[in-house]
Amino acid sequence: MLEYLSKEWIEEADAALRASGLCAPDGHRFAVQQQVGEVMFHMVFDGEGARVSSGPAPDPEVVFSQTRETAVAIAKGELSAEEAVLNGEVTFEGDPMALLSHRRLLARAEDIFAEVRGRTAWN
Repeated sequence: MLEYLSKEWIEEADAALRASGLCAPDGHRFAVQQQVGEVMFHMVFDGEGARVSSGPAPDPEVVFSQTRETAVAIAKGELSAEEAVLNGEVTFEGDPMALLSHRRLLARAEDIFAEVRGRTAWN
């Protein structure tokens, strides 16, 4: 099992995303940064592919912040990301239009991460 948000978990998420061949449809770079408790990671999509890395994203278009508990509830499907944002459990910074225009890309990435989530220990 992979411990949620561990170095190995981020590496496995990165491997899954890279293997998928997923690219930004317009070829332009799109970066999303996640702050989950004390852990920060980011996803970058561009014309060459997609990847996940630890740490902050250089010039992210979108930044999400939440507690570990909220992130786990979203990842396990117990709470929708939209509901968490509306309830103030997830804060959002950045360009809302960039988020809207890349929502299908992010949904596809979530589908790709399903296998990794299936091997994740959430404690």
